[in-house]
Amino acid sequence: MKTLVLAAILALAASPVLAKDGSGSFTSFKNYKVSGKATVKGTKLTLSGFNTTDGPDLYVYVGNGSPSKRIGKLKANSGNQSYTVPAGNFSSVFIHCKRFNSTFGQARLK
Repeated sequence: MKTLVLAAILALAASPVLAKDGSGSFTSFKNYKVSGKATVKGTKLTLSGFNTTDGPDLYVYVGNGSPSKRIGKLKANSGNQSYTVPAGNFSSVFIHCKRFNSTFGQARLK
């Protein structure tokens, strides 16, 4: 019986935690300007009404409090765009300059 319970616990621990659905508006950091809305539904992240200050190496990240998991290179500095989000537990979407390790803005998902 203990072996069966242990196997069930290990299987649950190994299962990926899907991101919760939610959305939030971007807030800007430092002297950068980021605006628009980030929406996560299932495995899809959509940036709508999006606009950001230009940067040399901008990426979309997710994380809890800081950018920790890179999603992909930012497709454009403005306009609607979509990305696939990985399994995991995160509460925010970030626009982050990889080259200078500087976060331009954050959208907290609610």
